[in-house]
Amino acid sequence: MTNNTTDILQQTDPKFKGKVIQPMRKAVNAIAEHGLAMSIEANGANILYDFGGLGFAILKNFEVLQIDPKIFRKTVLSHGHFDHFGSLMKLLPLLGPAKEIIVSPDIYKQKIAYLGSPGEIMDASALKQNYEAFKKANKIQELPGISKALLQKLVTDNKQTLVETRTPVKLASAIWTSGEIELADRSEMTPNLFLKVDKTTFEDETFRDEIAIYIKVKDKGLVVLTGCGHSGIINTIKQGQKLSGEDRIYAVIGGFHLQSSSDEHLEKVLDYFNKIDPDIICGMHCTGFNFNTKLLAKMSDKATLGVVGTTFNL
Repeated sequence: MTNNTTDILQQTDPKFKGKVIQPMRKAVNAIAEHGLAMSIEANGANILYDFGGLGFAILKNFEVLQIDPKIFRKTVLSHGHFDHFGSLMKLLPLLGPAKEIIVSPDIYKQKIAYLGSPGEIMDASALKQNYEAFKKANKIQELPGISKALLQKLVTDNKQTLVETRTPVKLASAIWTSGEIELADRSEMTPNLFLKVDKTTFEDETFRDEIAIYIKVKDKGLVVLTGCGHSGIINTIKQGQKLSGEDRIYAVIGGFHLQSSSDEHLEKVLDYFNKIDPDIICGMHCTGFNFNTKLLAKMSDKATLGVVGTTFNL
């Protein structure tokens, strides 16, 4: 529904035997932006995963892809970054009443990005000591946030239900949210992101607000959907295996946030994907050109590119 790329020339690859369908001319008027949103239809449920970015591309893409926002009974926000909640406030009234909006209670915290040199890693203590100097040097970005009071009012006005939870939620039969993702390997986390508690207190961001979605497909395995994968794509997959009791991974689709990762880390993730051997791997949004290039070279029979309007028939 919303992604960083549109491409009407991206052809459907016959190797996936109808499991991955590219939109081609259907998406000729679709809009790309730095953001992500997915429409999920499974086991009698229609679920909206994320709300796109600040450019409101999703509103146009509903029209282009002929999707009525009122079909979604439940929505899930993957985490509190603007490229995933950007159109939330404009979209909620279009969903209609009696809908569930599922979020982490940690989405409202002020999030900080340190914009250093390539390969530079900052920590919270150094950030605190040099914060004002970093701001003057344009190395600090205070990310747009969500107003809890405004969100609660909008949900109430539209007769919807706001579900704030850190634990997994069953969305439908064999479909769950991840809850807080266990950091089995903390080196997987996206670096240089922080929480600003107050003017003098900063914490390393451990992405306690991040939510993935898992769908267990009979006789095939687990589908893993990610917003950005800040907690680590391997950690996210392992969380799904633990939660669902399903070790087989059928598909991994979404943002993996690997665009700034070292070659060493990219190879680690590639080796892991090779080990678990999904049928389909689609790194979108923030995954990064380098990883997708390596993935296509190493696992060409499994890898695909996702654009606005790509459909997965799983």
